[in-house]
Amino acid sequence: MTEENRGRRLSFDGKYIQASLVETVRGYVAHGVVTNLSNEAMIVDGEIPAVVPPWKSTILRGGTIARAERVSIVDVPDATNLGGVMFDGWDWFGNRMAEFPRTTPLFISKHDVVGHVVLNPWRFSNHPEPRDETVHYDIQLNLWWAPAKTDAVIHNTHSFLEIHTQIFGLGRIQIFHDQAGKDLYREISTAPGDTHDPIVRVADARHYTYPWHRGWTDEDCVWMAIELHPKSA
Repeated sequence: MTEENRGRRLSFDGKYIQASLVETVRGYVAHGVVTNLSNEAMIVDGEIPAVVPPWKSTILRGGTIARAERVSIVDVPDATNLGGVMFDGWDWFGNRMAEFPRTTPLFISKHDVVGHVVLNPWRFSNHPEPRDETVHYDIQLNLWWAPAKTDAVIHNTHSFLEIHTQIFGLGRIQIFHDQAGKDLYREISTAPGDTHDPIVRVADARHYTYPWHRGWTDEDCVWMAIELHPKSA
């Protein structure tokens, strides 16, 4: 029998942000932004039970998760000096990418591989012509922090499937026709507790195409990247 409510701290749990992973969740009281990291619905107790779909999120303030396969719970208990995360084991992103603009104040936490999942990438990405094929993925999480009015740099390449959960502050994902950012055609609002739909187009089971896009912060923001890395065939 699988042990219920198996939990651990995530690698980016620290002084300013509390972060944990819980698996085989049954009757678990949660505080923070809860993200459903599985293909199964998460059920939240109540007079009328609530359903959080796969790969979506909600905010619980003492609410009880009746049932879930795997969730992350991330909370900012006190936003005072939240930018101090940059001194709490995080990196300025330019330390990981040499060509990153030196004037951009974007900071990244440690990564944490939290499990694996088998899913159909075409259905995950809402592709209009899905194929009947599944792939094994490692689920990898990390947090980002940036102050208000940060341009998190336009890019269009990822070797994995990616979505984001907003943890703190208001922001946007902006999507462009061009790398220069002159031709904006879509924006996705991000507020705490939101996980956006994928913006990827699946080329084949392990290759993905993204539009030119960037994160933009209207306020000081913390968000969580959910990366699904295809395992070797």
